[in-house]
Amino acid sequence: MTKSHEHIHLLGDPQENFYILGKKDKYSYAQMYQQISMLCARSPNMAKIIKITTELSRQLLIKRQPHNINELKAYAEGLERSLNDVLFALLLPEIVASFNKWVPPLISIIPGCSSLFTHNSSTQEIVHTRILDYALSGPFEKYERSVFYDFNDRYKTFAYSTTGMPFPALSAMNEKGLSLALHYKHGKFFDLEGNSIFLIANQIMNQCSNIREAIKLVKKTKSISYWGLYLCDQNAEVASIDIQGNEVFQEKFDLTDHNYLYFNNRPLLKQNELESIQPYGNIHQCQMRRTEVKNQFHGFHSQTSDDLMMDTIKILGKQKKSKNKTAKNWNLSALTPSSIQLCSFELSKKSSLFVCGDTPKYFEGHYVHFAKIFQDFQMHEHTKKTKRKSNYIIGQRKLATYQSLLDLGNITEAYHEIQMAIEYLSNYSEVYIAKFFFLITQYIYETDKRELTYLHQQLDALKDKLPSYLEDHRILFLMRLERLIGQKVNSQIDKIQHDKLKQLYRHEIKLNAIALKALRSLIFPRIEIVDIIYAYSD
Repeated sequence: MTKSHEHIHLLGDPQENFYILGKKDKYSYAQMYQQISMLCARSPNMAKIIKITTELSRQLLIKRQPHNINELKAYAEGLERSLNDVLFALLLPEIVASFNKWVPPLISIIPGCSSLFTHNSSTQEIVHTRILDYALSGPFEKYERSVFYDFNDRYKTFAYSTTGMPFPALSAMNEKGLSLALHYKHGKFFDLEGNSIFLIANQIMNQCSNIREAIKLVKKTKSISYWGLYLCDQNAEVASIDIQGNEVFQEKFDLTDHNYLYFNNRPLLKQNELESIQPYGNIHQCQMRRTEVKNQFHGFHSQTSDDLMMDTIKILGKQKKSKNKTAKNWNLSALTPSSIQLCSFELSKKSSLFVCGDTPKYFEGHYVHFAKIFQDFQMHEHTKKTKRKSNYIIGQRKLATYQSLLDLGNITEAYHEIQMAIEYLSNYSEVYIAKFFFLITQYIYETDKRELTYLHQQLDALKDKLPSYLEDHRILFLMRLERLIGQKVNSQIDKIQHDKLKQLYRHEIKLNAIALKALRSLIFPRIEIVDIIYAYSD
């Protein structure tokens, strides 16, 4: 049975409304909080660090009395939870954003993202289409919703969120035609005296009518960690803003000069020191998504589109045609296994589209259309007669579940899900990606020498089947396995293209089997970003 979309209209006194919202979220919030807590509990030492850091941040945040803090308190009262609990969920992404290199299991709490902007001069459509990646699937999409914030002391705002996220800070549009999407950026910056990015984003929606005002506000504030804000206004101006403490880095564009503009998690900062903080494959992954978007929009002309919102939603939410016998030239699409939200805002007519359904958010005909949002609010939910889901989409959803289970430490179930994904994706190039991550998961948890020998054979069989970056990892894992099973190392270091992975190879080939076994617990597969995180590497 198809679940109907939930919409909430908050009207009247803000504090009273946030209290009511808290009461509504009381039971669903418990599920979200439990899942986040379980992720933190996987690393006892990190759990202590997070607890201490969150408490210090909370004390400083309350002391500064930032914008909307009283509404956050009212929300906590409605939940019948302490403000500490609510701030924990709010501040955890900030802390992980700063310490992600040392807490790979918690990268899933950080939202990845894509934003695509298009414009049609004849219809005056200005569209911001947004994909939110959040590997913490389950409660998030189960309780997904749209919220209309209709208060007298600020601009009216329409947003998409979920339980535990009371403010319009992830994907939103206000009555002045300003849209906002929050994007995660890898970094190591952390300032206890900064404000939460969710409060900053909320303030932008409440107080700013255009890009100029938003940039002015951002320059007057200070963030806790490093984030990206992607904005568009009804003048067809687009801004890409990176905020790190009180430093602001920006790019501005006139959308009328472009067929479309696409952004993901590429940092604007050009500092060399940031390179050691990025996951090794971050640049490669961002470029893959950009290349795939370019392929998807080949032949697309915004000026001839009759419905830009729907066209961009359909293109980004479409299943890939990837029936190849190899994944050597494969690209990750903008829609990844952890894409938990796909929506679009039209800024001149103040309308919006939201794709319903499970993660990943492929467009399958179930969506909600919102029209005249700030004048004569209209909401229409559309469902298509259910067809048999394609094996491709089922396989991708199995990969998303695999990653979530892996994050929660449910290894047996994670094995089952990725094995099912391999079956469903057997006719697609993604099967080689799934096989590779299955083998890496086995490497981490398998102890039997005979099984490791068989694993080496399977990994060797993936030669010429993977994208260049994963091929580098494959060579690295072959060397590790040869050391573990006592086989002579067939050095292929010259074939590794990535400098950091080449350095890792040189270092680890000197280690004995005992040391390599010890390092296995510090290796974290991340299928949604097509990467392997090594918590022990530089």
